[in-house]
This record gives sequence, structure tokens and C-alpha cells, in this order.
Amino acid sequence: MSREPIVRNVVIIGAGLAGLTAAHAMRRHGIEPLVLEKKSDIGATWERRHPQLTLNTHRSLSSLPGLSYPPGTGAFPKRSAVIAHLKAFRDRHRFEIRYGVEVLSLAKTDGRFVIATNVGPLHAKSVVVATGRDAVVSVPQWKGVESFTGRILHAADFGDARTYVGRSVLVIGGGNSGFDVLNHLSRVATGPVWLALRRSPGLLPKRLGGFAVHRLSPLMATLPIPLVDRLIGWTQRIAFGDLTRHGFPPGRFDAATRLTENDVAIAVDDGAVKAIKRGQIAVVAEVTEFSSSSVVLADGSTVAPDIVIAAVGYASALPPMLDQLDAFDGLGRPRLRRWLGETSVPGLWLVGMQPSLTSYFRQAHREAEQAARSIAKMQVA
Repeated sequence: MSREPIVRNVVIIGAGLAGLTAAHAMRRHGIEPLVLEKKSDIGATWERRHPQLTLNTHRSLSSLPGLSYPPGTGAFPKRSAVIAHLKAFRDRHRFEIRYGVEVLSLAKTDGRFVIATNVGPLHAKSVVVATGRDAVVSVPQWKGVESFTGRILHAADFGDARTYVGRSVLVIGGGNSGFDVLNHLSRVATGPVWLALRRSPGLLPKRLGGFAVHRLSPLMATLPIPLVDRLIGWTQRIAFGDLTRHGFPPGRFDAATRLTENDVAIAVDDGAVKAIKRGQIAVVAEVTEFSSSSVVLADGSTVAPDIVIAAVGYASALPPMLDQLDAFDGLGRPRLRRWLGETSVPGLWLVGMQPSLTSYFRQAHREAEQAARSIAKMQVA
């Protein structure tokens, strides 16, 4: 006689900051979730990033629920501080976390989810996917790129900035990742550095007159998006002047719109613009193709970097995981019933997949609370 499988109330996939936030919200609403993490410990994604990494969001808006950073933490916490923060939160709450469990796919049968993993199937009434927006790196296959004899890497693999001393570097992409790389390169004695831009980025200074600009984000989040577009554009002009004089394409007042509609994060400057103005970094046209020793740009010119850093974004791990569920629209975006993470598949929630004007932490908390309230009501009913 076969035994009926144990069905968990809630399974959370991912034990990063979104998954831990979701677990905390579930417990607050009387639900003890099972959390699955494919790595051997939490913080692995942060450990992979380069050692100079700091948050672009202020400490006061970048913490897990009910836990502050220790005294002495900088206004923009370093990678090591974030990892310690995650582990302190986990140790405080002692959630049920199973490490080394990779979710391969989700299916739904008879009103419950069947979760296929590398250690066997699990069953759940509700599932929260909290694997993050940047689980998979994205590198375009430019024409001729296979013949290039230099080094090509993604911004996620930037490493220690000191290893670029004396090297010529082409950074492709002026988004959040691209400017993070440039901010660090601006502090070391590199060879020539180029920034290839397709369009002018939405760009804010980390500080303006000593004030951390990000601290205004909760106020900005209450305003109409078109007004926020204008405010960001004006702040950019006040902070940096006319960037077209330094090779930037003409700017557009649409940074907040692109964030909310296309998930394009707003870039943050912490030294790169000064390096551009003094000639340490040159802004060039977008990349069209590669040859064995050079990169061809849209205006027909070429550059010959030792290293090319593709700062062109990330992708989520959702499509292969949710392939058996009708959870995506024709453009490959999750079908959401509401903007706070509820999908078109009953019982399936996404937490930490959408950017916001405030912070990844704040947005994940809002989505987790919405999911927990709804799941608790559903289970009572």
C-alpha cells in the first residue's frame, strides 16, 4: 500500500533575503514554511560578487524585518555586512531550511503543487518563489564574439578591482551593474577604459552635497511616475551637468517609467562621472560586433580592450522552473493578478522579483506580507 505524501502548507524556494523575508511573514501569520536553498549556506549569491561591492540603497531602507545592522555599519552596507545580516536573521528565527535542494520544476495536480527537486519530489498547498531577479547572468552573442582573443566576462564576475591595474577595459552597458564596475575602476590605475552606451542611462549620485540621495526614495515612491521621471532627470542634471558634452546620448526623462515597466534599475554614480569628465573613462557608441583583436562600434570606430565586461543585465530562473505552469505571457513575463507578486496560478507567489524605487528589501517585505495574509486567509477558509 502506497503512503499518501506529506503536503506542506507553504514551501519557499530560495533562502536569500526575499526567501527569509517571506518565511518571517508566514510565521507572523501562523504558518511554518519549509524553505529550500540549493546552495550549502545562505549568502552564496553575495559571496560570489566582488569584494568592493556595497549597496546602492541606504542602510535604513535595506534591512530584514526587525533586525538592524550593528553599530559602525556604513550608510551603504558592504557585501560582508549584508551577508552577516542575513545569517544573523536566520540564526535568530531558526526557520526550517533545507540546504542543497535544487528545484527543477513545478507542476500542479489535484489542487496541490508537486515540486521536483534533486533529492526527490515535495508537495505543497502554496509555493513562494524567491530565487531573485539576478539568478542567471545574461551575455549577448554579438557577431564575431567567438573570434575575440581578449577576455570577456559578465559584471557579476568583476572580481577585485586591483586586478585591472594597467589593463584596458571596455564596459558594455550603462545600467546599475555597469556603473558599479566603473565606480570601482575609477579608483585604480587602469589602462584606457571605455563605456559603450546604446542610450543615456537614468543616473543618480550616491550623495549630493553630502546627503544620501536614496533616503528620499520613500517620498518619491508616493508620487506619480511621470513626476518622478522629471525629478530624477532634474537631479541628474543638477548633479552632473550636461552629460552629452562628455559623449552621452541625449537623455530622456523616463528612469522611473523604465524601472516600473521594464525592470531597469536606476544607475548610481560614486566616482565614475568624475572619471569620465577628467578623461580616465571615455564614453563610446554601442557595440555592433567583435573581431579577433578589437570591438566594432555603431559609429564605425573600433577599440581594442584587453578585457570586455558585459554589464547588460541578468535574468531570473523562473522560465525553466515554471515551464509546466501557464504562468507567463507572450513576452515571457510572469502573469500577475496584482502587482504585489500574486500570479495567475492560484497558490503561486513571487517575492523579490520586482524592482522598486525604495529598495529590494522594502519591496520583498511588502510582497511577502501580501502573500502571507492571502495564504493564511485561504487556509482558514
